[in-house]
Amino acid sequence: MFLYISYFIFSIYIISIIFFIIGIFNIKQNDNDSSFDDISIIVCVRNGEKSILNILNDLRKQNYNGNLEFIIVDDDSNDNTEKIIYDFILDDNRFKYLNTRNYKSDLKHKKKALDYGILESKYDWLLFTDVDCRLNRNWSLEMSKNFNNSNYIIGFSEVKKSKTIASKFQHIDFKMLMVSAFSSTALGYPLACIGQNQAYSKKLFMQNKGFSKIKNLLQGDDSIFMQLCMKNKNCKVSYSAHKNSYVLAKTHLSWKDLIMQRIRWAGDANIMWKYNKLLYFISLSTFYSNLLFVLLLISANYFSFFLLLLIKYFFEYLIYILSCKKLNNKINNMLFQLWFFIQIPYIIIVGSGSFYASNLKWKGR
Repeated sequence: MFLYISYFIFSIYIISIIFFIIGIFNIKQNDNDSSFDDISIIVCVRNGEKSILNILNDLRKQNYNGNLEFIIVDDDSNDNTEKIIYDFILDDNRFKYLNTRNYKSDLKHKKKALDYGILESKYDWLLFTDVDCRLNRNWSLEMSKNFNNSNYIIGFSEVKKSKTIASKFQHIDFKMLMVSAFSSTALGYPLACIGQNQAYSKKLFMQNKGFSKIKNLLQGDDSIFMQLCMKNKNCKVSYSAHKNSYVLAKTHLSWKDLIMQRIRWAGDANIMWKYNKLLYFISLSTFYSNLLFVLLLISANYFSFFLLLLIKYFFEYLIYILSCKKLNNKINNMLFQLWFFIQIPYIIIVGSGSFYASNLKWKGR
């Protein structure tokens, strides 16, 4: 009986990979012209003195013919962030500095900061990124090309590789996550997005009563909020696949930081059944399919272990090479194998830790 259940769970996981593979073939670059609608770009920061100047410079250099407003929301930093921002924005009236100390709300952490920035924005289109990301000078231009056909736009994020194994693993893991998000959206079933590169209209935000329905979650400002909007049937999601719309995210230098981040993300997946049952069951099958390999080893069922491992390798390698070709990235077989064999214990650790995600702290709180 155990073997039959195992095969059934594993088959669901493989079907989900096939679903994403089909979606990759449907990812297309948007060749529309920008409408140059006015945009409010919102960046939240807490204790970001080491990276804030990079994002401020990237914002200032944006190549966009419409009006841009840059809202920097300081989430009660206790380092030198505030002074650095004030010194930088003195001669540029496109920048607006806000501090959550001056904002009364029952929201917490990043959602409170985002809510403050959104309510203080003067334009309908809202574009979001994080303080530790780097932007192409045409980022806002490429993202805006989707404004005419949707009101929620998913952007692509990638992680720069460094010499550490954790960084190399994160680079390919992030790529696989983002391609899965894009491919599902290309098939008309948006499953996920990431807060460091997304856009939506202020009208959509207000129609869905902001973050009020998810105020008790540690995160939820991206994928869960998108699913909430879609559930209310007033949300049309698209994606920006042009390389100039990508953001380059900070690499976590340690396994601990990486795993803690992913546990917070996986904590959202545990309540996703309320918003998108398809994504919930895909997440569940991913966790149990990887846990299955440990159970097969414990039960000394080596034939099933190696058979399923071979099948898993084939389909995941297929989605990897198709992703690389779609993104014009070089195929690195050694890097893939590193990711493939680490991800089994990694997913088990992250999936198990997700049940305790509500107890985690975010940026020291």
